[in-house]
Amino acid sequence: MSNLLYFLKNNLSMRHMRLLVALDDHRSVVRAATWMNLTQPAVSKALAAIEEGIGAPLFRRGRSGLVPTDAGACLIKHSRRVLLRVEIAERELDEIMASGFSHVSIGTLPTAAVYLIPNFIARLEGASARTTVSLREGTMDQLLPALRTGAIDLAVGLLGGPLGPEFSTQLLIEDPVVATVRPGHPLLAEPAVRWEQVEGYPLVLPSPHTLARGAIEALFLKRHIAVARNRIDSVSTMANVGTIQVTNSIGFLSRSLVAHFARLGVLQVLPLAVPPDVALHIGLVWIAERDRTEAHILAHDLLIDEARRLTGALEGVGP
Repeated sequence: MSNLLYFLKNNLSMRHMRLLVALDDHRSVVRAATWMNLTQPAVSKALAAIEEGIGAPLFRRGRSGLVPTDAGACLIKHSRRVLLRVEIAERELDEIMASGFSHVSIGTLPTAAVYLIPNFIARLEGASARTTVSLREGTMDQLLPALRTGAIDLAVGLLGGPLGPEFSTQLLIEDPVVATVRPGHPLLAEPAVRWEQVEGYPLVLPSPHTLARGAIEALFLKRHIAVARNRIDSVSTMANVGTIQVTNSIGFLSRSLVAHFARLGVLQVLPLAVPPDVALHIGLVWIAERDRTEAHILAHDLLIDEARRLTGALEGVGP
């Protein structure tokens, strides 16, 4: 066994990891010592012991204070992950031991947070009165790192390209994109809406560099229609819906989302022929080799079941 491996397995402690994170956060031995309620010599001695065990310097002095070396940045990154997992374990164990409750943490796209997640939570409450849920809303760029660190257990996100070998995925909903406007929009008075009539109206579109945005832009290009400069590029569901509600903008949003707000009288589907392959592939993502609790498995199964029910309910909705 190498000296490095021996040190990591037998000598690197939680106290060491907290020290490295504190040094990275405060960039100063003095400030880190104050934060940890230790003396400066004690911090310096502990850092020297870690560096000796690793066999490499972990920090160098820069203009703004201590700066991690490549080895230091690597060890700090993994220390943060370990400390986060311990914090999550402590919180979940407290819940279980104090009240018998289990816990699942879910990250979700803003779109799915409006229609899929509330129905899932209602199903979960009926299936298990002793499971608590914490939710985090974000894009895939935010949800995948949270999955890696263990900050969330499951993610409801967009599936497209490969996510990496550590992730497992399952398609929940293939959600077509539809054109939508406010009730009373001028184009709703037309006997048939043509693509060229879209030009000149402000647009509400998915953010650039997303799969849905690329498909929509290709659709416009095929019909020789310029994407309006007067547009909103956004993943904020409520900002998108609010903008469409009070302007003559034309939005290109998921069918499920539009159906939800159409039932509330806020949006209306614009009868414009958007090809069915312009769709959001919303799926469940989790870490393949991470152990899952009964609460995780229950949440997984209920999300899949609710997605099936929602898909069936939405058949025939569209222009």
